[in-house]
Amino acid sequence: MKKIKVQEKTNDYGVFEIIGILLIGFAIVDFAMSWMGTNLTAFLGPLSQFTPLAAGLVGAMFLNLGNKSE
Repeated sequence: MKKIKVQEKTNDYGVFEIIGILLIGFAIVDFAMSWMGTNLTAFLGPLSQFTPLAAGLVGAMFLNLGNKSE
């Protein structure tokens, strides 16, 4: 008689996935707030216009890294 192994896929989020989701959320909020006239990252000077893009890309990399670690 053969034994069949069954793997249950759970929705446990890893640390990388949580950080990725938070960074993408921050990128969305930062972009929206900049359109409304509030700069969340004014302390970065001229680099603050690129923070939504950078945070979104780093968040996507963390999400991708979290998916590959499973």
